[in-house]
Amino acid sequence: MPNRRVAIQQLLFICAGTVILPSCLQNNGKASILLKRISISADQEKMLAGLAETILPKTDSPGAWDLSAHLFALKMVDDCFPKQNQEKFELGLKGFEKFAKEKSGKSFVDCSGLQKNAIVSDLDGKKNDDANLNFFYQSVKKLTIQAYNTSQFYLTNIRGYKMIPGKFQGCVPLKAA
Repeated sequence: MPNRRVAIQQLLFICAGTVILPSCLQNNGKASILLKRISISADQEKMLAGLAETILPKTDSPGAWDLSAHLFALKMVDDCFPKQNQEKFELGLKGFEKFAKEKSGKSFVDCSGLQKNAIVSDLDGKKNDDANLNFFYQSVKKLTIQAYNTSQFYLTNIRGYKMIPGKFQGCVPLKAA
């Protein structure tokens, strides 16, 4: 009898281990958000987050990193952009990393704040001929600003958004017409 109990206990531990083990062995090469139509690696997502934070840095108000603007941008590209623009975005994303290495000699993620600002200034000044890179940068810039303007922080603290406009006054005397 005791041997059967030990065997059942060990079997339960093995079953629990096989259920838990896959979550421990995550593939860190994938993006943190589930995307259906575009493929982004974890390094590219990190680079995109750095670009969004450079476009909209943290000041007295939260920056793009705090609002997860890069995830908003990825989701919008994945869900709302046509296939042709998604391909341009992916090509521009790859081209952006090359552009950053040409300008600074290292990856965009490894650049200092001043170097990141210089790279973004060059893209704003359109000092490149790559249409995919320009499309990528303009899309990320537009979507980062959109993410900020539609965030809960912006709508409640800056715009003063109220769920129900106006105040309810239940007992108000009416004037005769």
